Amino acid sequence: MKSNYVIRLAMPADLDRLVELILALQQHVEASDPALWRLTEQAQKALPGQVAARLDDATSCILVAEHHQDGVVGLLLGRVMVDERYTPTRTGFIEQVFVAEGHRRQGVGVRLVAEICRFFAEQGVDDISLRYAVGNEGAVRFWTALGFAPRIVIAGTTRQALADGVSQI
Repeated sequence: MKSNYVIRLAMPADLDRLVELILALQQHVEASDPALWRLTEQAQKALPGQVAARLDDATSCILVAEHHQDGVVGLLLGRVMVDERYTPTRTGFIEQVFVAEGHRRQGVGVRLVAEICRFFAEQGVDDISLRYAVGNEGAVRFWTALGFAPRIVIAGTTRQALADGVSQI
């Protein structure tokens, strides 16, 4: 059976759609946990320049899933991180993955991840990390099924809640 999707490297011509999908991902994540940080208007305006710079960054890989009728409907941003203080010194980081709602549960995300795995292999990366928001149950199921498990927990609170907690001790 022929797939309705092609996974390919993003191109400068995809920039506007990449920004749209990243902003859609941000809205999706914010909806899963109202306590999460929000993108400022300034950050949203800077996004096209940041994504354009990543398209030219040899340590980055931006993939898109293109549907034969609907165009670009998914993306994955990955990056190779180098830190000589740790072993392994080269690690992969999956920064953002998003598939438009009407195209989920059709193997698009898995195909994007398979392709970033090839990029990481070419870069000599064996250890891969990512982040997803607590409350984003779809992300929890997807990444757990692919073998990811929490290694470091980042917890947060407000200054007032912390002050209230300290005063209770």
